[in-house]
Amino acid sequence: MRRTLAAALTVVAVSAPGIAHAAEKSYVRDPMTGRLAQKPRKVDFRDVNLTGLRWIHWGWTKAIARGNARVLVCEPSCADGYVVRGKVRLVVRKRVVEGDRRVYQCIEGRITGVPRSVSRISWMC
Repeated sequence: MRRTLAAALTVVAVSAPGIAHAAEKSYVRDPMTGRLAQKPRKVDFRDVNLTGLRWIHWGWTKAIARGNARVLVCEPSCADGYVVRGKVRLVVRKRVVEGDRRVYQCIEGRITGVPRSVSRISWMC
């Protein structure tokens, strides 16, 4: 009886659609280049460069990374601005299927150690 139950549960788990998608590779699109990458070590925005990213929960509904941030503060203008460095917590979410790939669409982050006006990142959310 136990073997039959265990075998039936194994068949159900393997054939469940949610489980099958979890095995597929997930990607995120770089905002500047448009290239797809898995667990990227760096992500670039116009005035923000994120490096040394270390990911957890990759392939889940949302993935989280921590790393370093280099931010150009455009005050009074970008040409006369200055650079500050801080730590970032990045979250990617809203996966969609593009062809045969699952792609995170939304990138959000919070940077500590920088002026409040440039402490948040959001792309495609």
